[in-house]
Amino acid sequence: MKLTWLGQAGYRIVTDCGTVIVIDPYMSDSLHAEKGDDYLREVPINEDILHSHIDILVFTHCHADHVDFGTLDVMLAGEPLTVLASLNSLHKIRNRYMGEHNYVMFDEGIETIINGITFRSVYAAHTDEKAIGVVVEADGKVLIHTGDTQYHRRLKNEYPENADVLLLPVNGKGCNMNIADAVRLTNELKPKRVYPMHWDMFRKFGADVNEYIRLCEGKENLEVVIPEHYAEHEI
Repeated sequence: MKLTWLGQAGYRIVTDCGTVIVIDPYMSDSLHAEKGDDYLREVPINEDILHSHIDILVFTHCHADHVDFGTLDVMLAGEPLTVLASLNSLHKIRNRYMGEHNYVMFDEGIETIINGITFRSVYAAHTDEKAIGVVVEADGKVLIHTGDTQYHRRLKNEYPENADVLLLPVNGKGCNMNIADAVRLTNELKPKRVYPMHWDMFRKFGADVNEYIRLCEGKENLEVVIPEHYAEHEI
């Protein structure tokens, strides 16, 4: 399994059999155009990845830095693919694009197996009441993407412990976990590797990720990774 950070909460996963999964891509500058300089993107857009092949798109909630029409006008313009989306996201996407894509409702508690990959949706505490997190199991690996969420006592019981990868927000803005809460969830889930996210795209809504790294230092069997954007990592 290979993992690539697209910035914000966006990730691209390529399994050993070549299935390409993209979660919550924000690969335009549409929010800057719509809302002004507070939303000027700090991460360059990689046109090659934006226009590359995708098999499965996953959306954790309907906010515009996750369901971004500036991105999806490109990604959903080509061949049919599978769209796994929480209910509010599903309505937003399907109403705009329709076409021959396979739209799958992916609300909390739903599990589905596609191309031998298991996708499981998990509760998230966010302002979109249908927001979810995602567990992906493929190639003998377990990956957790919490989506946007505050810390909630349910999360430690609903996510598996000792996952190979944990992706979680740390910026403490927009109803996301702050650094202290992200460290608390990390301690409870005990992943092998963690990629803090959602701190890099918009300066006003970011955080000092080095503080998260400092608070995780010395924890046994935990690696904190701050990847270069668009660099592919082997899991």
